[in-house]
Amino acid sequence: MPTFDLATGLHDRVPADEERILRLELLQRKDLLADRPVPWFDSLAHDAAQEAADLVKKPDGFLAMVNLMKDGYQYFAGMWAPAGISGGESQATSADTPPEERFMERTSGWCVHTMDRRKALPLNNVFDYPRWLNKAIHQLGARTYLGTPLIHQPTGIALGTLCFVGRETTSWGRQEVALIKHYAAQALEHIDELPDNTQPPSEH
Repeated sequence: MPTFDLATGLHDRVPADEERILRLELLQRKDLLADRPVPWFDSLAHDAAQEAADLVKKPDGFLAMVNLMKDGYQYFAGMWAPAGISGGESQATSADTPPEERFMERTSGWCVHTMDRRKALPLNNVFDYPRWLNKAIHQLGARTYLGTPLIHQPTGIALGTLCFVGRETTSWGRQEVALIKHYAAQALEHIDELPDNTQPPSEH
């Protein structure tokens, strides 16, 4: 039986957020703490979603998110939604995503578990994992999920995830896991290249 309350989204199996303070400090240093779309992440999400859909031959495509875990909630700093999913009739550009659709409670979805595992989490059919069922099934129409953590290598802090969500069950295999890890590595490389606000300004 599901162990969540549909009305509140509370889930008694959600891992504790033990890295919260360190993660928020790192996001602040990288100027990623504010809730605003990052066009570079939007573009990455688009490319990843398109390649994943081609790989598994799912013409309806997938939602793809570069998900940064904030203070008690998730923010999709990068997001792509194919036509008919989340973005509505069509999402010609990532800027078409309604701002409110970039937010999700920390207790919803499966990214919190992906971060806790610190490795990729493929769920071919989310209904096969009743202890992890949650509001994302209704919010996103999710039937399948593949996510991988974004672990900042210099510090070992998990900042969030890169994930795919689809409305049809999908048999995720090694190629798809390798694909999402490839794009996650690009996201982390971009984060590494962002200025670190703790560094003193250089003298001229």
